[in-house]
Amino acid sequence: MSSEVQRLYFDHPNVAVWDRDLRQIHDAGLNMIRTGWWTGWDKFCDENGVPYERTLRTIEAYLMTARKYGLPVQFNFFAFLPEVLGGVNPYLDPEAVRKQKTLISTVAARFHDVPFLAYDLINEPSFSKRLWTMRPSGDWIETQKWNEWLNKHYPNRADLAAAWNVPITSIQGTIPLPEDIDFSPRGMYNGHNSLRIYDYEMFAQESFANWVRTMREGIRETGSNQLVTIGQDEGGFQDRPSPAFFGEHVDFTTNHSWWQNDSILWDSLVAKQPGKAMLIQETGLQRELNLDETSRRTPENEAALFERKVAMSFVQGSGAIEWLWNTNSYMTEGNETPIGALRADGTEKPEATVMRDFAKFAAALSPHLRNPQPPQVAVIASQAAQYSAIGDLQIEAQRKAVRALAYYDHITPYIVYENQIEKMGSPKLAILPSAQTLTEKAWQELLKYVENGGSLLITGPVDRDEHWQRANRTAELLPGSKIEPLTFHNTLETLELTAQHVIHLSSEQQSQTWLETAVPPHSFSYEELRLGKGRIFWCAYPIELASGEEGPALEIEPQFEAPRMFSGTLAYPIQFEDSVLYVFVSDNAQDEKIDFRDNATGANLMLDLPAGGAALVLLGKKEKNVIDSYSTAQLLQSIPLRKKRFKSLVRISPM
Repeated sequence: MSSEVQRLYFDHPNVAVWDRDLRQIHDAGLNMIRTGWWTGWDKFCDENGVPYERTLRTIEAYLMTARKYGLPVQFNFFAFLPEVLGGVNPYLDPEAVRKQKTLISTVAARFHDVPFLAYDLINEPSFSKRLWTMRPSGDWIETQKWNEWLNKHYPNRADLAAAWNVPITSIQGTIPLPEDIDFSPRGMYNGHNSLRIYDYEMFAQESFANWVRTMREGIRETGSNQLVTIGQDEGGFQDRPSPAFFGEHVDFTTNHSWWQNDSILWDSLVAKQPGKAMLIQETGLQRELNLDETSRRTPENEAALFERKVAMSFVQGSGAIEWLWNTNSYMTEGNETPIGALRADGTEKPEATVMRDFAKFAAALSPHLRNPQPPQVAVIASQAAQYSAIGDLQIEAQRKAVRALAYYDHITPYIVYENQIEKMGSPKLAILPSAQTLTEKAWQELLKYVENGGSLLITGPVDRDEHWQRANRTAELLPGSKIEPLTFHNTLETLELTAQHVIHLSSEQQSQTWLETAVPPHSFSYEELRLGKGRIFWCAYPIELASGEEGPALEIEPQFEAPRMFSGTLAYPIQFEDSVLYVFVSDNAQDEKIDFRDNATGANLMLDLPAGGAALVLLGKKEKNVIDSYSTAQLLQSIPLRKKRFKSLVRISPM
């Protein structure tokens, strides 16, 4: 967005203003910009989706200005929902899809030889016209495609009736789309069927993935080999299109980190696809207000949170793009108006300092980020549970598992979706957190992983399939065990690892209402089972959904040694061919003294990490020394009132 007319800069092009803005961005050390149309497509193309010549010339002028300053460009086409261009359904109407493809491919044909241009097909996509939900839009085309999908996956209606636990006579003829109440766990009390929403989620995910494939094909048909992506927001792993389905049709994945400040790490990990780069394509601060409409955070506090977000963009990611450079003062919402590194009067916020300092550090990183090694622990995301009426519980289980591993055990995890378990690789440990449900195909893949020598930690039973039908998996591995509802508030989980470890569990009302627990044939609540060449560690209770986040690690050691572990602070090492990158993030109210030995380089590192601060340290394996670093001290130098309270120092020496 330009400093002059913000979002309307393609409507009112002013190359002189663009030149000034892009020069500022370049001089700040930033090395990529994201721009595009987002909305208002009728201004840029005719009713058939063909862009006007003036539109193409405006894009050309913008690209030439960006090239002047060596800035690669990601160009966005749509936002939230693709324009139907006179059609009915944005993803399923063949006429609408044809016109969308014309729009995108015409732009790609004009600029297919531009090497610094990438395409972002849609920003923060929703599947439904009710934005940010995976609910039906309800039009006749969607109903038709829904029934075609059901007929393909359930050619025998008796199988569908069994899956949905309904009489076959109730699903004859055209099957209506699910209603809103079907997506609520209370729908069953009112004669509605929540079992069908898993199939609707699969239908919607596949439909969106097909749309992405079609748009990508349109770009490739022009001779373009430019990168293609989707601008995915952080909600994309709950009630949105998921990269687990469309990921194969993009060249890299993205995430937008905004509201979910407790789950920034989890957001990054679920956005990552095996073998592909992941970029935090939007990050920044939306203003939080008190009830009296005053700001909750000072500009300095906002900058500290922003710094933590940018730091975590290097965890299994490729850095971050701030949304946005110039504040959009035309916005009417109080939380959106202040977003930007530069205020409307052109002065800089403290977060601009964060971006400058990270840009300097990122430039030093580039030669050393070769051949990243996969993390040691895989967390399995159960889509069968996630795409159910109580999917929020599965999301919470994943988040708590990731936080316990990374912030307390200091083990580096990655996330594998249920439909991609065959891409899991060979982690030292796979964790299935409080899944309750899993497809039989995914279950068999996990057993195969164990039989081949893997270690699998399961918390709670997994005795239901994707339609919540019984699957006697626990009893097959633990004869004599049974499944019962989780109906108590307090219990103990006793783990026999290297020493006895007792976890006090407290289950809240929602867990008591919907979850189950495994009851072994004896009094123990933890079992270690041999299967083939590997082992299964089975906890009877869904412990991630109980209170607390600390937990023992199963024979997996951090990649460093420390005389005192720093609980609640993220210390995330990423191993590369000739270097190790440590990402430190404090979510604590107190300063933290960090002192440890890195196992890969044999070096000692001492760090005073300020409360709420972040630091990154790049260690060279040959140098056995710090190659470069970023620390909160660089930010604090611009905050005189807080400067005396904190210090940040990195010292390193060989062992």
